[in-house]
Amino acid sequence: MKESRKVQKVGHSTLSVSLPADWAKRKELKRGSTIFLYEESDGSLRLFIEPRKSEEDIVTIDADQYEDPVTLARVVVGSYVLGRNVIRIISVGRLRREQIENIRDVTQRLLGIGIVEESEKHVLLQSSINPASFPISTMMRRLYMIVSTMFKETRDGLRDEDTELVKDAISRKHEADTTYWLITRLLSSAQKSWVLARDIGINEPTEIIQNSLISRFLGMIGDHTETLAKKYLELRQHARDVSQEFMNLLDQISSLAFTVIEKAMESTFTGDVKIASDAMKMSSVVELKEHEFLDLLQKRNDELEVAPSLRSILSEVKTITEYGSAISEIAIIKVLEKTT
Repeated sequence: MKESRKVQKVGHSTLSVSLPADWAKRKELKRGSTIFLYEESDGSLRLFIEPRKSEEDIVTIDADQYEDPVTLARVVVGSYVLGRNVIRIISVGRLRREQIENIRDVTQRLLGIGIVEESEKHVLLQSSINPASFPISTMMRRLYMIVSTMFKETRDGLRDEDTELVKDAISRKHEADTTYWLITRLLSSAQKSWVLARDIGINEPTEIIQNSLISRFLGMIGDHTETLAKKYLELRQHARDVSQEFMNLLDQISSLAFTVIEKAMESTFTGDVKIASDAMKMSSVVELKEHEFLDLLQKRNDELEVAPSLRSILSEVKTITEYGSAISEIAIIKVLEKTT
């Protein structure tokens, strides 16, 4: 909708503009309603009404349409991400045990939502999240700390042959998922309500996109770190006699990858382009080390048994490095947007 309005003068100094009648009717505005104004960076004014509860906060899921319990759980997660505060799961007949177990499992991975009612034919989930209690910058730092700790524990466990430390890294995946889905929910809700966006610290629409991408990359780093840790445990279980030369080189590559992630996130927090550039340069060093590792593996016939596992582990580290480099690129874009 695009309409023009003449600016009117009321009294000695007040200027006013009338609101489009159709828009005001759709938004149920009346005398005394509160309207918020926000000045954008380009000088334009954004106008929005006071947020209120709506039917969009409630969703009903027909479990009979999703015979696969895993699919049903994913629909619940999607509803949570979309900001639904009340999720009803119903069935014409009895909900199957597998469906209920998957619903219970997924609610444990979603922060601030739980089962408030349950019968043989329905389950009612309700969220108690106050978005203002979760500033987006705090949550992004939280996700980074969890993921970086996972990767550091995996790297150190690999270096020291400490399988218990690697298992600790795997156990953190649950917390990483919980934090990631909460961030996704906050950003999704911020797209719908500029009042909520301000509450969580979003000042520009592009920040929603940038934070969404960075959180996604961090989430993928967590996924690949979990896979890396599991592959390393399998390697140690089935092939204990891996030469120290390979383990040392793999440790070097992992340490470089960790530094890439560390510098990438530091650049997003500080807005330092040089740090972001250093992270991207370091990712190139990881690629060189990768070639060195593969060349050595090709020459060593005594490592043929474990060669597939070593290549697989190396591939996970390389992928993690690529996600760290991608975060650096976003950090540079964030700085350039604010540069005159």
